[in-house]
Amino acid sequence: MKTADAIDLTKIKAIFFDAGGTLFRPFPSVGEVYSEVASRHGLFADPLELEATFHTHWEERDGLASLQSHSSEKKEKEWWKTLVWDVFSRFGELKDFDAFFEELYHRFASPEVWRLFPDVLPSLKELKRKRKILGVVSNWDSRLFGICRDLGLNDYFDFVLASAVVGSAKPSPKIFQEALKHAQVEPGEALHVGDSIEDDILGAQKAGVHALFLDRKGRRSSNALTVSTLLVLAKDFIDRNS
Repeated sequence: MKTADAIDLTKIKAIFFDAGGTLFRPFPSVGEVYSEVASRHGLFADPLELEATFHTHWEERDGLASLQSHSSEKKEKEWWKTLVWDVFSRFGELKDFDAFFEELYHRFASPEVWRLFPDVLPSLKELKRKRKILGVVSNWDSRLFGICRDLGLNDYFDFVLASAVVGSAKPSPKIFQEALKHAQVEPGEALHVGDSIEDDILGAQKAGVHALFLDRKGRRSSNALTVSTLLVLAKDFIDRNS
């Protein structure tokens, strides 16, 4: 579905993007990275089982949305350490859990375990060429800033908001209101793009911000305005503003 069908893009001055699942993804997967690091610390576990267990505990905690109060790196690491401990508790003992966790935590702060989706940079380039204000609005910890920098996204984004730092997480409208302040636009002049109906679509709409659901694999049925690639969004801006 083309965004121009439902949103007057000539009035959109700012576009906000979710991070994980929208701009980039873990590579090759969370389970693969967990398994690789664990093997160096004496524990061998199936990546697929680790992946499934991780997602179970992640959903039980409602992801990083549970870090809604103003946080610190220490609190963030404690949150992650508890999650990782619970994930690995069913797979056996690590020789030195603290050493394992430190390596794992810093590994996910490095660009080597993240991959940009192929449509991201071409789309951002076109949107920036159209002089749109671009921002990242994500339920993430403070490592997000370094990840965006190392993946080359800072060349395109005017600001990056991580929920653990802002003190508010999607779907709360507060984090979107913070984004509006950074962009210096009104709600009706902003569009948010993300891959979560609850966090991205409903959250943005609560704040009066237009929303676009990114469904890369076409697996979800939703009444929300939907695209399968960011290139559709970029093309619409070119068509509507040229």
